[in-house]
Amino acid sequence: MTADVQPTAGASTLATRLRELREQVRLTQTGLGQILADKGKKLSPATISMWETAASGRLPPRPRLEAYARLFSTPRSFEGEPRMLANGELTEEERIRFQELRQELFHLRDLAGTRSLRRPAGSAQSMWHFPDGSDITLVCSRLPEDRRPVSAQPGNLQYVRFSGLADLDTLIDIYGAIRAYNPSSNVFIAAAQDLKEREVTNHLVVIGSQAWEAVSRWSSRIFPIPIDPADPDGRGAIVVRLPGGEEQEFPYTITDEQLVEDVGFFARGANPSAPLRTLTVCGGITTRGVHGAALCFIAEEMRDLNQQYLIPRFPDGSTYCIVMKVPVVNGDPLASDLSKEDNLLYEWSDAEAGTE
Repeated sequence: MTADVQPTAGASTLATRLRELREQVRLTQTGLGQILADKGKKLSPATISMWETAASGRLPPRPRLEAYARLFSTPRSFEGEPRMLANGELTEEERIRFQELRQELFHLRDLAGTRSLRRPAGSAQSMWHFPDGSDITLVCSRLPEDRRPVSAQPGNLQYVRFSGLADLDTLIDIYGAIRAYNPSSNVFIAAAQDLKEREVTNHLVVIGSQAWEAVSRWSSRIFPIPIDPADPDGRGAIVVRLPGGEEQEFPYTITDEQLVEDVGFFARGANPSAPLRTLTVCGGITTRGVHGAALCFIAEEMRDLNQQYLIPRFPDGSTYCIVMKVPVVNGDPLASDLSKEDNLLYEWSDAEAGTE
């Protein structure tokens, strides 16, 4: 599938506005990068240039836009050596201007998104869009009995139907994305251990490595991604089977007893039980890796950019998988930028494998 990438009108407006702010005080991109330095780390002219070019698809983070607003809210920032005034140095009038400019830039950023994809009518508009309108089944693993909350017991007065499932954070985010892109499709949630024929022949989205391990027992022969379905021998790694029988491990990173980087994987291909429908797998070493793999195509900051990178890489109808780093900040996973070589650890497709 090829994609015609065009900047949105909002992205063009934001880029133009940022360039106007800089040029109206005759500030170079290098000079602006020095003023906006965070904790001594300067912004490169290339970064400023990308923010001022809508077609780059790169948007300044909100904290950077807040810094823009503070810098350009007062001409005093450019008296003598240009510098960033502290909030406490702003006058009441300047604080009002700062709030107005910040709101304007935030609004333009919200309108910008990242970049829009022009695709033919009837083609997928997202990794979570299934344009044929078929039913969709989301599959999680059931937690071991000793790890299930009391609310998972049907006899409990506070019974919650899905509380006994693993990877609930990821399930919730994927469910929201799928409902948004497929409003007319029926969406079902099932435990991997309880799948029935009518659920298996839908578009299948398997969430979590344990769920994939259960499903792969009947699907791996026809969906042969070279990733071990679970963590073999408890290595704390995603294990990839290379041609020739060798293995490559991608472990998580723990610093000061805190998980700071997990590893996740995303796979897609034809559903072995219904070839006109798809099978998608989001997996990881821990729940953070699973969640991060899903967030790559859900998080507002990264979803369009990652889709634009991924979609042209694999032919229509192929089965493929990617393994990625998942940054973890204070326990929360983040979506990786897959276009950065350091974040994409491994990729494979049966189309390429067939040519070897």
